Amino acid sequence: MKRVVVVAIPLAGVLAVCAAVFTLIERSHARRYHYETMSGWQPITGRWSSSSGTLSNANYGRGDMLIASRSSGANYRISADIRFDLLFADTHRGDAGVVIRTTDPEPGVDSYEGYYAGLRPDDQSVVLGRASFDWHELKVARLAAPVAVGSWYHIELSANACDLNVIASPLGGGPRTSMNYHDDHCLVSGVAGLRSFYAQASWRDVNITRN
Repeated sequence: MKRVVVVAIPLAGVLAVCAAVFTLIERSHARRYHYETMSGWQPITGRWSSSSGTLSNANYGRGDMLIASRSSGANYRISADIRFDLLFADTHRGDAGVVIRTTDPEPGVDSYEGYYAGLRPDDQSVVLGRASFDWHELKVARLAAPVAVGSWYHIELSANACDLNVIASPLGGGPRTSMNYHDDHCLVSGVAGLRSFYAQASWRDVNITRN
């Protein structure tokens, strides 16, 4: 005959273990946000919409932005796939990308404080800049693989202390382009988001991750 041994565990111990598990789960989710709909976003001009996990701006604007309201922090990264849907022949250097450590966003071109990394199909480059209600271009690199209208391209912008890093690469394989920049008098915190300038574009697989 088999003997069954029952071990009594104090209720307080069970509750403590459960609390620890739930805390770990909560922290793991809090370190990464994945966006597929318009929930959690604040538009700063533009005609933004979402469909099947893709966020799009159908506006021909001078710096339309979509701000992730829960992303405020210091050391984190934002990554996304970007597709140019329409470029305008009469506009030079239309671009689209992501912003980080953004504060005080307002309607208008460069009307915010923060860092921006974007793709420029016109000259096949990736640009990193700082906005302080005006524009300061920090670094530009020629894309190692071309970007074209209708094709998806991946971009990532990260901030750690005063060091900024940008990675851009085509989906489906191909060489990537990377840039590093140290800003001696850096912006220390703010929210992340999406931005386009004189281009209609779409973003998908948007992730904001704490470093």
